[in-house]
Amino acid sequence: MGQDYAVDKEIEKIDSLIQYSQFDLAQKKTDSLYNLLSKYKLQKKSKAQVLELQFRKALIIDRQKELPSESLKILIEIITQAEAEKLPSLVCRIYLLMALAYEKTDNLELTKKYLQSAHKTIEGHNLQKEYSTYCVRKGSYHRKSFEYDSVLYYANRAKEYAEKYSNETDLSDSYILLGSWASINNKLDESLKYKLLQLDHTKKMNDTTSISGVYDNVANAYLKKNDFSKALLYNDSSFLFYKDLPGLFKYTPSLTRNRIYETLGNTDSAYFYFKKYHEDLIKAQTEEEKIKTKALEAQFQNEKNEAVIKSKNRQMLIIGSLLAGIIFGSVVLFRKNREINLKNKVINRQVVDLSKALEQKQYLLSELQHRVKNNLQHVISILEIQKESVDFNNIDELIRGNQNRIHSMALLHKKLNISDNVNDVDFKQYVTELSELVIESYNNQKRNVKLNIKCELEEISIEKALPIGLIITELLSNSMKHAFKNRRIGIINLELTVDEQTKTNQFYYADNGDGFDFNKTSEKGLGQEIIKGLIDQLNGKYEAKNSNGFELIVQFKYSKN
Repeated sequence: MGQDYAVDKEIEKIDSLIQYSQFDLAQKKTDSLYNLLSKYKLQKKSKAQVLELQFRKALIIDRQKELPSESLKILIEIITQAEAEKLPSLVCRIYLLMALAYEKTDNLELTKKYLQSAHKTIEGHNLQKEYSTYCVRKGSYHRKSFEYDSVLYYANRAKEYAEKYSNETDLSDSYILLGSWASINNKLDESLKYKLLQLDHTKKMNDTTSISGVYDNVANAYLKKNDFSKALLYNDSSFLFYKDLPGLFKYTPSLTRNRIYETLGNTDSAYFYFKKYHEDLIKAQTEEEKIKTKALEAQFQNEKNEAVIKSKNRQMLIIGSLLAGIIFGSVVLFRKNREINLKNKVINRQVVDLSKALEQKQYLLSELQHRVKNNLQHVISILEIQKESVDFNNIDELIRGNQNRIHSMALLHKKLNISDNVNDVDFKQYVTELSELVIESYNNQKRNVKLNIKCELEEISIEKALPIGLIITELLSNSMKHAFKNRRIGIINLELTVDEQTKTNQFYYADNGDGFDFNKTSEKGLGQEIIKGLIDQLNGKYEAKNSNGFELIVQFKYSKN
């Protein structure tokens, strides 16, 4: 159950990365999680999670505007399994993504077929959240079919349900449909309104692939309204992003700038940008096209002089034919050598990159082994001390306490592995996840405990993170075991703050429990002694209070390096 919950949380993180156009990291997380689940014998819940991960693989491919055939291959593989596992939401989303793939290839017959299948699934299972995506795809289908009244209907429905269920992607797509409809119907103000809304959303979602085109669409909308200053302003913004775009997208700003100047009657500038568009296009031609052009030119010259050649003797004709053969062979040989040289350069570059990556991974592995060795020594030391403890008759508490200490170290190493950085830790996330883990380990006692966390430390070295994590583990364990026996509701406040003036950090912990004297030596457990030892490890100073609960304030200097 706990593993399923953790996997669901990771899938939510992948969805967030996709939404904000961080496709490389989303792909990496998806592959990693998929490979991990594939190692085990899957139960029903795990099978559903594996299918969800495969669907996100297809979704990432589609969002990166790669060939539809790549995403379709994955979708066709999983649709039967999703239906067999009775996963209506996933089945509906697969149908809708398949409809989009076929729409991209202008196969409207198959687009319509899968839209009908998606609609049947939505009605049969009352899928409200998926309805906005269906309306977007249906509206886009009608746009390609030139049924513009239907475009307006489904675009408005998509906007309504996307706002209701906070589906940012569908909301942006509804703006595209509404802007397209308004433009076709010459409703210039509405068209501009939705294009500007789409631009805001594109910037919010960090969609760098689309932002140049969206800026250019806004520029064209202002051009239609004869607002040339704003048309030029947004066209300038489009130029800022277009250079990194693939294919012919990069030529759109030049064409728009040409139209603006042409409308203004500035023929010189219009000609300049029209010429720039064609120059860029010519530069994109391959070397093969250049060779073909030269060959055609040679053929033309030969045909032009054919009459003269015929008047020469046969020997000259043979020499000319041999020369043409030599030229052709040289061209072919040159082309092959050029292709081989290019491939060799690519291979050499890949070898260098792989060597650097291998060297880095070996270094990271060595560092991680060193960290693990040190942390295991911490565990051994704690266990050795506990052998001398006089009152550990409750073996469950002993095991739970040591489990939480080990979990704090394991979670720390998990955070290191995520970023390929063996020294710095995403401390805010580490503190949050560790605290929730310790609290959940005492859920069997059914206490109503509210945990409030405030952490101003974004990154911290592992040397500081480890003792702080163990202090948090000990304090939370003590509160959960002892503090709330006489309380209906327990409240725990945990704060890590920064004082820029004194260059110190403050660790503050408080609960509203029964309280205890932190400065008094306890004979029942190791918690207090461990905490004091860890504070010494931080070179910190502490102050403990025992009034209306328990408070502990620790101050320590901290440098990231």
